[in-house]
This record gives sequence, C-alpha cells and structure tokens, in this order.
Amino acid sequence: MQGKEKKSESSPVAIPSFHLEADRTGGGMSVFICGIISINAFTEETVSLKSHRARVVISGRDLNVGAYENHTVEVKGLVEDIRFIYGKN
Repeated sequence: MQGKEKKSESSPVAIPSFHLEADRTGGGMSVFICGIISINAFTEETVSLKSHRARVVISGRDLNVGAYENHTVEVKGLVEDIRFIYGKN
C-alpha cells in the first residue's frame, strides 16, 4: 500500500484590518496605521497610503516613514492632519 503525502497548502498572506494609533513623541507624533496595501507617495509634508477601502493622507511638517512592515506603516513628524479619501484610489 502506498502512503499518501499531505500537501502543505500555504495560506495567503492576510492583510490586517484597518487600525490607526497615534502617540506623542519628542519630535511631534508617531502614527501607526495597519491594513495598508501600499505607499502611494511621500514627502516631508504629505504621506499618501492606500488601504482596501480608502486612501489615507497624512499632512504635516518633517514627516518621514519610520517603518513599513506586515502592512503596517509608521509615520513620524509634526502631524497636522489625517484625511480619509473614499472611492477610487
């Protein structure tokens, strides 16, 4: 009798649901955003992020992307505005 081998099925990478957290830091603010698909654009004044349902635009001064890992983005700097743009991204 020949043994059957189990095929290991790798599960697709699940994108975490959308979540936003902001903490005050010495240089302004650190904003963590989960559920991001991509970084559309970033400058020192604007960071544009794409999620499944909306585009998230963070505006301010001296902004930088501290980390982008596992669909989570950290934006640091003097955050002045966070906008959600729904519809076609």
